[in-house]
Amino acid sequence: MELERFKELHARFFGKKLPEEVLASEEYEAYEEAIHEDEAFYNWATAEKLKAKGFDYESYCCMMMADKVYESLDEDGEIRYDDPEVVINKWDAGLYGIPVHNGGATMVVINYCPWCGTKLNK
Repeated sequence: MELERFKELHARFFGKKLPEEVLASEEYEAYEEAIHEDEAFYNWATAEKLKAKGFDYESYCCMMMADKVYESLDEDGEIRYDDPEVVINKWDAGLYGIPVHNGGATMVVINYCPWCGTKLNK
């Protein structure tokens, strides 16, 4: 699939409640496969989402890290400590950590990105 075709499908499918027949269509399956199998498509779609939310994704080592940090924040930009869906946190001091979901703010500090391997600066 070409990027321009992916962009068309993304505009049709992303962020919308789709009927079952659309979810079962070959076009939607191709879109889903493309976003999960092609890094360029994933990066483009994620950048579009984060831009629309006003999130500074360009300061992160990779789009996956930016997306997971964004997903760890509530609507006020604060870390969601009590959410088991959160897989990584970033603190104002520049530390990154994997939360331990034990009901508190326990984390395992990490020094390298779990997705791209880049050394994380403090």
